[in-house]
Amino acid sequence: MASTNIYWPIFKSIEQETIKLSYNIHFDDNQLNVYSTKIMDLILRAAAEIESISKELYKLNGGTKTGEIKFDSDAIEHLKDKWLIDKKEVIVSHPNCFQTTKIIMPFIKNETRTKKEYSTYGWNNAYQSLKHDRANSMHFGSIKYLFDILAVLYILNIYYKDENFNLGTDSQGVNFPINVGSDLFSITLSKEKGGFFDGSYHKNIDFDRSVYFLKKTQNSLHKEAKAMEEINQEQNNLLLSDLKINEYLNGKTIIDLNMELAIEILGREDFSKLLGRNSKLQEFRKVLNDTKYEAILNKNQI
Repeated sequence: MASTNIYWPIFKSIEQETIKLSYNIHFDDNQLNVYSTKIMDLILRAAAEIESISKELYKLNGGTKTGEIKFDSDAIEHLKDKWLIDKKEVIVSHPNCFQTTKIIMPFIKNETRTKKEYSTYGWNNAYQSLKHDRANSMHFGSIKYLFDILAVLYILNIYYKDENFNLGTDSQGVNFPINVGSDLFSITLSKEKGGFFDGSYHKNIDFDRSVYFLKKTQNSLHKEAKAMEEINQEQNNLLLSDLKINEYLNGKTIIDLNMELAIEILGREDFSKLLGRNSKLQEFRKVLNDTKYEAILNKNQI
C-alpha cells in the first residue's frame, strides 16, 4: 500500500493507553459498561483515525466517488463489498483482558442509531452520539465501545499496511505473527484443506473470517505440479510395460491407462507393488518437504 503507514503509530499509542487503563480497571464482563472522560477521549481519537484511513483505503482500492466521501456509508461499505471485512474477526488476546467474549466482529451493524430507525455499527453509534450530543451520551464512552472501535482501527491498519509474510517451510504457520504487531489483539490465520495436489486453493471453514490465509508459494506449486506430472508419466510407463497388461491390451495402443482398469487386470496387491517401483516418488517427497509457504492478506481474491 503506502511505503509509510502514518496511522499505525497512532493506533499503537491509543492501544498502549488502553492497556495502561487495564491496570486501573479490571477488564471483565462486569466492567464493560464502565465509562469515563478518558475512555471517551480514546474512542474519539480512534474514530478520527478511522474516518481518515477508511477514506484513503477507499480511494486507493477502486472507490469511484469524487465528491464528499463518507467514511461509513461510502468507504467502509466499499471495503465490505471488496474484501468482506464484515466477516473478519478480531481476537482480544491481552492477558489483562478477562471478558467472556473474546471475539469481535466490528464491521457488523448491531445497534439502532440513537434517535433514528436505521441500524449502524455499535462503535459508530457511540462515536456519533459522543460527537453530536456529548452531554447526554457519556455512557457511550465505555470500555465495550473502546474495544469495538479499536478493533476497527486495527483491521483497517492491517489492510493499509498490505503485508504478506514469507514463512519458509512452516506449513502450519507456527512462526506467523498472529497479533500482526498489536499488543491487545490478534487475528485468525486460515490454513488450507490438505491432501490436494491440483494447484488450486481449497478454502477451510474459517477462511472468510480470517484476516490472513496460509498458502503454498507459486514457485512451490509449480514445482509440485511438475513433480506430479513426472510421477503420472512414470506410472503410465510402468503400467504399459507390464506383461499382464500387455496381454490384456493385445496390441491396442492406450496412452493413458485407466487406474480402475489396471487394478482389475493386475489385482490390487500387484498394482500396489508396481506403483512402489515408481522412481519419481522419492523426488516428489523431496519437493513436498521443500515446499515454501506464505501468509497472504485475505482480500477475497480467491
